[in-house]
Amino acid sequence: MTRPLLSNIQLLRLIAAAAVLLSHGADLFLPDDSSVWAVPWTAGVDIFFVISGFVMVYLTHGQFGRRGAAGTFVVRRLLRIAPPYWLFTTLMVATVLLFGEHVRNTSLSPDIVVTSYAFVPWPRADGSLHPLLSQGWTLNYEAFFYLAFAAALPFRRGLAWLSAGFAVLIILHAWLPEQWFMLYFWSQPMIIEFIAGIGLGLLFLRGIRLPLWGSVALAVAALALLMAVVRIGDTIAFVRPISFGVPALLLCASLALAPEPHHLPRWRRWLVAGGDASYTLYLSHTFTINAALLAWQRLGGTEPWLGLALAMTGALAAALLLYRWVERPMVDALQRRFARPPGDRTRDAPRRLR
Repeated sequence: MTRPLLSNIQLLRLIAAAAVLLSHGADLFLPDDSSVWAVPWTAGVDIFFVISGFVMVYLTHGQFGRRGAAGTFVVRRLLRIAPPYWLFTTLMVATVLLFGEHVRNTSLSPDIVVTSYAFVPWPRADGSLHPLLSQGWTLNYEAFFYLAFAAALPFRRGLAWLSAGFAVLIILHAWLPEQWFMLYFWSQPMIIEFIAGIGLGLLFLRGIRLPLWGSVALAVAALALLMAVVRIGDTIAFVRPISFGVPALLLCASLALAPEPHHLPRWRRWLVAGGDASYTLYLSHTFTINAALLAWQRLGGTEPWLGLALAMTGALAAALLLYRWVERPMVDALQRRFARPPGDRTRDAPRRLR
């Protein structure tokens, strides 16, 4: 039996990717005191983490304790996230080689190159734990979460063990020296956002749904909390699960637990298509908005808001094309070739959620 397409989750993905795009685009085009910063758009990353926990529970429902489920899960996750990421990481390598003067804080040292492809956090020359493709730091968390999730799949109470393990890691984080950078990175308190997404997924699977007024109230509360964070001031990593994670969870709950529409009007189908391309948008926008900035400067553009709007439109259009003609055919072909369908319920899930 085919599982229904969760169009609300695709809308959340588009919101998260668009928030990150706006954050990076505004950083390039707008001044630091612009009104756009009334909302901390980087919280789009936290929305992605909550979504990830939700989707993993949705896709693996009924598989905990089943033989072979962990191996199938790892293969499918690797085939889903790695090829597009490796493609854009390779493009970043080429960009550094050809246009190094336009790339900030990036070098092609062998250790950075290898660990970037391997989803392993590794310090750059400036001390930051960012891979070649800077936004790939979130993929390092995603990969860690997937491996931990796979380790929990052989056990019927695997989700409880996974949650407990993440809690222990977060507690240990305060005492870990920064020189243990991999464990220090993977134990950051923001990993609890994956567990929050798992909890949201369990509520969904139990049939919990919100009325329209409840969904609207949660969305408004999420936005209000994010704006309050800006007024309070900059946050540190240890409180991020509260300052960004709680609003992200509320926003995700407002849509994930809202009833799915029986019919998708054309405008909503376009938004869902944007959600389909959200991963491509997240990976590719670094290239498109920087190219747009260079073009805008060459043309002598003087209206920064117009430049930002054009850059974001171009980034979204490029992502839709890249998803349609590159990412989806590539991932589908690899999954048909290497994924193991027998007894795997994820084959019944919509391709967009895999």
